[in-house]
Amino acid sequence: MDTRESMMQQVYQTSFAVVDAQLFLDTHPCDQAAMAYYQQVSSMYQDAVSAFTAQFGPLDAPDSNDTTYWSWISDPWPWEGGCV
Repeated sequence: MDTRESMMQQVYQTSFAVVDAQLFLDTHPCDQAAMAYYQQVSSMYQDAVSAFTAQFGPLDAPDSNDTTYWSWISDPWPWEGGCV
C-alpha cells in the first residue's frame, strides 16, 4: 500500500469512527465516555485530513485555499483514477 492509499485509509477509518460515535451519542447524550471518545476520534480525523491535504491537496472543494485560480479541478477526477 502506498503512502497516499494508507493516508486515505486513515481518513476513511477515522471518519467512520466519528460517524459511529455521533450515532451513539444521538441515543446516549449524557454518556461522558462516549463524548470523550467522540472528541478523541474527531481530533484524529482532523489530523488525518490535515496530513492528507498537506501532502496531496484538499479532499473537498471548500477546503481549497485558492485565491487566484480554481485548482480544485486540476487533479484527476475519480473516474480518471484520482481516488484511491
